[in-house]
Amino acid sequence: MKSKTYIVDRTLHWISAFLLLFMLMNLSSQLHNVNWEIKGQLEHRQDAVEVHALIGITLVLFTLARLIFPYLSKVKIPRVEAKTNKHAFFIKLTHIALYSCILSLAATGIALINNYEIPLTVLGIEIAPDRESFYNSFPKIHEIHMVLKQTIWWLIAIHFIGIMYAKK
Repeated sequence: MKSKTYIVDRTLHWISAFLLLFMLMNLSSQLHNVNWEIKGQLEHRQDAVEVHALIGITLVLFTLARLIFPYLSKVKIPRVEAKTNKHAFFIKLTHIALYSCILSLAATGIALINNYEIPLTVLGIEIAPDRESFYNSFPKIHEIHMVLKQTIWWLIAIHFIGIMYAKK
């Protein structure tokens, strides 16, 4: 039978995974597939960004919990055993890249919210629009955010293929 520590670790992992996949697919869908004329363009965008931000904050909290949890638990959490030193290095590198990418997406997301063209409310905090920043900073930050989004998809694929390789 699996230990409680292992179950908590796996639960944190899968909650983070589902939150990440939801985030990657939801904002674009909400912005482009939902008829914005129902609520009006401003409220429609506000709702989409707020949901994305709330899920993002939740994802960061679960990711940080997943990073901290093994150090707080007294039981060693069983992991997939690396087959070679190169394999162990690749596992470590992939995980560092995944966590770094998630945290970088959160950072660029915060920067995007702070440089948005319409007023936003996130967690009850009103963020005033800044048209000058929107036209100067937003496109560059958005481009970085989109590159990170593509990167996380590749990292997820690498992670999945790695698990299949390790389990064979």
